[in-house]
Amino acid sequence: MKPSTILFMLEFDQCIRHIYFDLCQYINIISDKFKYFVTHLHQNCINNKSDAIDILRKIYDKNSYIKCKLIIYVDNIVYNVI
Repeated sequence: MKPSTILFMLEFDQCIRHIYFDLCQYINIISDKFKYFVTHLHQNCINNKSDAIDILRKIYDKNSYIKCKLIIYVDNIVYNVI
């Protein structure tokens, strides 16, 4: 291999490490929000989809990508909670 190729690969490795770190943080945020949401459902005895979505809209940022994903999976979340 050429020295330039090796240098390029080393720089690429740094990018991969950076993206991996960002993804790990993002996954931790999602996990925390999921746990908070499930705890909130348990505490308020929520056991149907429409009430769960209403609660989700009240407790999360309206522009949150994570909130949108949780709404998509709210059926599974409610099913697992009850």
